[in-house]
Amino acid sequence: MAGDAAVAGALQHAGMLFRARRFQEAADAYREVIRLYPKLPDVHNNLGVALKSAGQVAEAIPCFRRAVRLKPDYLAAHANLAAALETTGDPRGALDHRIDAWRLEPEAYEPREALIRALRRCPYDKAHPGARAALSALQADTDVDQQALSDPAIRLWASHPAIRRALETAQDGFPDRPSGAGFKPLTTFLADELIISALSWSIVAHPGMEAWLTRTRAWLLDHAVSGNLGRVDSEWLAAIALQARAAEWVWFETEEERDLLIHLADLQGRGVETPHRALIRAMYMPLETDPEIDVLYREAGAMEASDTSPRALLLRRSLIHPREEWRLGEEVAAAEVTDAVSRAVQSQYEDNPYPRWLSLSRRPRTTISRHLTQVLALPQPVRVEETLPRILIAGCGTGRHALQTALRYENAEVLAVDLSRASLAYARRMARELGVRNIRFAQADILEMDSIPERFDLIESSGVLHHLDDPMRGWRVLRRLMAPRGLMRLAFYSRRARLPFEEIRKGLPERGELMNRVRAVRQRTYGLADGHPGRALLRSADFYAASGVRDALLHTCEHTVSPLWIRGALEELGLHFLGFELPDPAILAEYRRRNPSDPSGLDLEAWDTFELDYPDVFLGMYQFWAQADG
Repeated sequence: MAGDAAVAGALQHAGMLFRARRFQEAADAYREVIRLYPKLPDVHNNLGVALKSAGQVAEAIPCFRRAVRLKPDYLAAHANLAAALETTGDPRGALDHRIDAWRLEPEAYEPREALIRALRRCPYDKAHPGARAALSALQADTDVDQQALSDPAIRLWASHPAIRRALETAQDGFPDRPSGAGFKPLTTFLADELIISALSWSIVAHPGMEAWLTRTRAWLLDHAVSGNLGRVDSEWLAAIALQARAAEWVWFETEEERDLLIHLADLQGRGVETPHRALIRAMYMPLETDPEIDVLYREAGAMEASDTSPRALLLRRSLIHPREEWRLGEEVAAAEVTDAVSRAVQSQYEDNPYPRWLSLSRRPRTTISRHLTQVLALPQPVRVEETLPRILIAGCGTGRHALQTALRYENAEVLAVDLSRASLAYARRMARELGVRNIRFAQADILEMDSIPERFDLIESSGVLHHLDDPMRGWRVLRRLMAPRGLMRLAFYSRRARLPFEEIRKGLPERGELMNRVRAVRQRTYGLADGHPGRALLRSADFYAASGVRDALLHTCEHTVSPLWIRGALEELGLHFLGFELPDPAILAEYRRRNPSDPSGLDLEAWDTFELDYPDVFLGMYQFWAQADG
């Protein structure tokens, strides 16, 4: 008993030193306990945490390893070991322990999201059985955003030497030259569940895969018309057609392919049976325009609701969802849009609703204040209405961000508005599919919202105000809609981060058939030299869908700003800056190193200087929070 009391006292003393940020002394105290009692896994883990906090990450790793050897089901130690391995540049080793942590609590949000991040970081220079099993399970999880799994699924699948060689062959010379000798279409390989799921449930943001898909589509069309298609797994065909639909048929195509499509239609018109004709045609244009649409509608009507095969998904998304969206769009009360630029932007999004998305990641509900402590380095807690927070999403598009917000906050009531009825219809359908009930959608122009009586505790407008003719005019309207001590989360394009895109757009015709312009700007992006900052677009899902390219590079109206502009706007509007929501903790760490007197990152002039040296740090927009004064 005396020994137990001594251990408890020593641990209490070590914990006190740690909380006082005397990390090295805390580590020495934990070592003394381990000297006397070497088989306590918690103490080894705590020693590792103290060493890591003292900046001795390499020394912390053996401590975490001993903790998991002593207690294999020690979730926190697995997570700590993974984080330390990530810091020291061992993503493959880190992934092993992220998988272990997730398996211990597969339903828990944090281990799952940490695993997904680890899967995305792992290089996959060789096969990883644990990663394959984890990806397969996550792809079957309806609470996981499948877009986040697309890249690791493709890279893991392509780690097989034969697949890697075929992928490299397909990519050679793309998009400027036709496929060369040795090309193998995707369909010559087994329809692996990882790649089929990625094609079916995400926009594949991978230049090599786009090359392979584009060349495979052309090969299939040529062999179908010539009657030499042979045996092809229809699961592949439906999955490729699903990916073409997600990309809005943006892939490059040749005059020869267009001629072959005419021949394919002619064969159908003459009653010549062409195997898989409808699926191959759907790789080039909407299935709902197929000549045999009545037959396809009957098949779609007879499908089981539980059928999630690629063919069923294609029929559902092509024939059933558009009808649902038309009906839901008709139910949206029309709002008058008088501003000329707003009308032009509205027209763009009626034609190309954005973003195209298929799934969301569900997380445990939280409060606004707790969320702020997770995404910002606040010097002190922020007071905000938490009981029944009223939230406005100004410019919700197709609803992805709005639904994430509605699912995130406890007891929240969300109003989401947008100019585009087509976008709102998509959002309403997805809200129904996901069972989100604490949200309502309405058509509105931000510039015309001055007269509404409601006031909001949180207003979010991400990537919207910079598409107005005068961003400040819209921002002033939103400011007047804020409740006392209300919050705003906004996002604007960075002038410096967007400069490389000006080079891509320079000299492009402002008029003409949209798809030709989209393909022209994509061709230019593919042609950029290695190392050109504009090639960052090749890592974005937006680049691989027509609506995304139009939004990112061919928008009707676009403004860019700087941190100093944001500072001036906040001062005019009586808002104080709470901080940037940054995609990588390393950004804030580097900012703090350069600006030790501003650990919370609140000095916008210092951020302006920081961005001069790191011009791509806000490539994903300035995303920041502000609060009303008072």
